[in-house]
Amino acid sequence: MKKKKSETRGNLLPSALADVELQHIERALAQLRTMRNQSSGTLNVDYWRERLTAVASGYALVPAQKQRVDALRIALDAVGNGPREPGTSGSTNRLWAKAA
Repeated sequence: MKKKKSETRGNLLPSALADVELQHIERALAQLRTMRNQSSGTLNVDYWRERLTAVASGYALVPAQKQRVDALRIALDAVGNGPREPGTSGSTNRLWAKAA
């Protein structure tokens, strides 16, 4: 029996499911950009880098999705290198991340 192109390769999840994860990370990145200059502190971009790495390594991505991953990495680097409020550790708010 032949496998369809949309089926997973090895242990990788199908690329169609990756879109949901990438959209979630894109929304979180938009929130990170908004929150980084607020006095309430920022969310830790390292958490989102971990999530992005999990998508890149756990899904059978098509070329367009790989480009989105690369673009998100660059955007996270830009947010992560931005100015932080003095005294903020940038700790991850994982409850917020699950709700986003």
